[in-house]
Formats: sequence, C-alpha cells, structure tokens
Amino acid sequence: MQNSTSTTRAVVLGGGGTAGIAWESGLLAGLLDSGVDLGAADLVVGTSAGSVVAVQLRANALTTHFPRTESPQASADAQGPVSSPAAPPFDAEKFVQLMGTAAESATGPQDARARLGARATASTAVMTEEAWLARIGHTLPRDWPTGELALTAVDSADGAFTVFNARSSVLLEKAVAASCTVPTVFPLVHIDGHAYMDGGMRSATNADLAAGHDKVLVISCNPEPRTSPFGPTLDESLLLIEETGDAFHITADDASRAAFGRNPLDPARRIPSFEAGLAQAEQLADRVKEFWSA
Repeated sequence: MQNSTSTTRAVVLGGGGTAGIAWESGLLAGLLDSGVDLGAADLVVGTSAGSVVAVQLRANALTTHFPRTESPQASADAQGPVSSPAAPPFDAEKFVQLMGTAAESATGPQDARARLGARATASTAVMTEEAWLARIGHTLPRDWPTGELALTAVDSADGAFTVFNARSSVLLEKAVAASCTVPTVFPLVHIDGHAYMDGGMRSATNADLAAGHDKVLVISCNPEPRTSPFGPTLDESLLLIEETGDAFHITADDASRAAFGRNPLDPARRIPSFEAGLAQAEQLADRVKEFWSA
C-alpha cells in the first residue's frame, strides 16, 4: 500500500524462533493499538520468525489478545484450539559452533552460507518437509496478502540469498517455511528444484533490503554481532539506511529476553514472550509514533 505522502516507510522484522514470533506479534499489536499506523508501510521485510509476523501484519491479523492457536492468523476452517507441538531440540551453543565451523575456511559470505547449507543437507531434521509445511501453513492465509512483502531465504546448495514476494509464483506457506528453516533443525524446503534454508543465515534482519526508504522501523529479537562472515551486519545495514533516510531500531529488552528462555523454539515461551512484547510496546509507543508519523 503506497503512502499518500511522498515519505516512504518500511518495517523490518528479524528472526528469533517461536518466542520471537510471539514477542514481535505482541510488540506490533501493541504499537498498532496505540495508533502507530504500521499498515501504511510501503515495504515489510520478514526474516525467519519475522516472516510469519510480516505476513500477519500485511494480513491485518495481529491482535493484543493472545491466540488459541500457534499464530494470530489461524486457518479459516480451524475448529477449536490447536495444541502446540513439542519443542524441537536446540542447543544455542552448539549451533553457534556449527556456524563457526562452516565459516572457518570459507572464501566469502556466500561460500560460508553454502558450507552451512551442506551441513543442513547432510543432517536429519526433526520432521518431514510435508509436516513442516503443514505446521507453518495452518498459521497463514492461503494467498499472499496485499502490500509489498519481502520474505528472505538462502539456497542451501550455493548459499545464494533469495527474496520471495507475491510476484515470485511461490506458495506463501513455502516461502515462509523456507525463511523459518533453521538448518539442521527443520527440514529444507524445496522450491523449483532448489532446497532453501533460513534467511537468517545471511542476516538476522536483512535490514539492508529496506535501504532507500525514508523511515525504516527495524525490529530485532536479540543484539547482533558487529562482524559476521555470513552477510551484512545490522550495524552496517542501519548505516546504509541512514545514508538516505532515518532508522528506528527496537530490540528485545531484558524482560523480553528473559521471557524467551534458553530455547527460543520452545512453544511454552509463546505466552510470556507475547506479553513481554505488549509491555515493551506500551513503553515505546509514543517514540515510535513520533518517528513513524514525522
């Protein structure tokens, strides 16, 4: 949806697992409820967990009431509550070690991502690709929502960065599932002969995609390193955005990160993370509204 003024705006939503989906949903729902017109964004960028919330924002599906199902947007024909799946095994320290090993002898960011993709290809995921698509799909609308929407993923074979949108001729559930596929945890998602993994393997936010917009609201679940062998850092992306526009960065506060717990993929962290997002939105609403509407 194009703004009625000449000012262009973008919202960038980063990765953070199941807890991140809940926290970002609460944060955005709280901001919307406070009168911040995030629906007026010319572009919404979603990476991993942020891809789910980006779709919800575009579909006007965010609510300050915590949903009975995995997402504020349940499938239209769902009957009654849907139970949350068990938390997949995830060891943050081991995953960081895995990324470090993949980057050790890489010739550059894309090669580092390809080496990580090779490890994902050789691993056994906790569920089949069909089950993964079903799990993601029931939380989403059937069709791409209106408004410019960019969902990120990485080709596991060569590490190429990919952006899916409504013009990509890709099913929405496949684009979102690809963006959310934490390598070696969830199954790779096959689209047109390519196997895709998490867009967060390039950057947790991929905020550089919003460069060129006048106002960019960047939301990240966790602090990000100042350097990365896999792609642009958030600091680099913010500097790029600020060459021609203004950025407002929100990251989870201490209370929110405590709500995430040790395993951000654990569905048990959804309610406390959602509530923490709502609380943080209340603290930030006036500042975000001033930034967004200026």
